[in-house]
Amino acid sequence: MNRMKWVGLVVAVVLVLGLSASAMAVDSSKTVTGKSNCGGCSGVVEGCCLMLTDEAGVRWILRGDNDSLKAAFKARHSGKSMTATLASDPVTKQGKDGKDYKEAKVSAVKVAS
Repeated sequence: MNRMKWVGLVVAVVLVLGLSASAMAVDSSKTVTGKSNCGGCSGVVEGCCLMLTDEAGVRWILRGDNDSLKAAFKARHSGKSMTATLASDPVTKQGKDGKDYKEAKVSAVKVAS
């Protein structure tokens, strides 16, 4: 193979891999809805944070640094329903209580009125 064909092949492979990676990225429309609580006060993790428990009983620790998450954090003890838009793939971890929970970064949290 001559040098130009080799470079062209390498560029094509890199492009295909790059497009594949972007296709596997998190779907920004993925949401989680559940009742709010405090992950720290509930004994799931160290320190206070927003936790939602969905209808299936899955506990979600929500991470991030945006205004809607900060507002939801302040209302976490209200037991209100909240919907969070995920900004990352969830990671399953084991809590301080020995039970599994999911942790994800969020781009927005909506508190039901």
